[in-house]
Amino acid sequence: MKTKKMIMLIATMILGIVFLTGCGDPVADEFEKFLNEDMVKINANYEDLKTEMTKWENLKDNKELEASLNDTILPNINESLSMLSKIEVETDEVKAIKAKYQKVLDTYKEGFELLLSACETDDEATIEKAKKKVDDAISLLDDYNKALEKLAKEKDMKIEY
Repeated sequence: MKTKKMIMLIATMILGIVFLTGCGDPVADEFEKFLNEDMVKINANYEDLKTEMTKWENLKDNKELEASLNDTILPNINESLSMLSKIEVETDEVKAIKAKYQKVLDTYKEGFELLLSACETDDEATIEKAKKKVDDAISLLDDYNKALEKLAKEKDMKIEY
């Protein structure tokens, strides 16, 4: 009789473990996939963008800046926007994170397009608008990173930069 009870107890424990491991957190799972798989190339593009922008200190004239914007910066952002649009997410929390990054890229694009226009027209007011948009994008990126940290903390995860 003790053997039957022991077998039943072990079987119940095994079933409990199976059920518990089968019930993962869909938000945490999707968030992890979003960061570690979906965003890898987009994040690499952002690093390339920053690298290109550091070269601007040594540019001699607006034509070189125009070339950088047309040949590197705007294609980079457009590629990132395209990749981001193809990422499918289902949970509201990760949708919100994705939407924040979409806003970052859209705002950068607006700022760099204004900067390109300013290079072509040499209009000081447009330059100021462009700087403001790029500053807005940086602020939105900070908000995005804070949202990442917040969700990671809620899900007992760690973000590594």
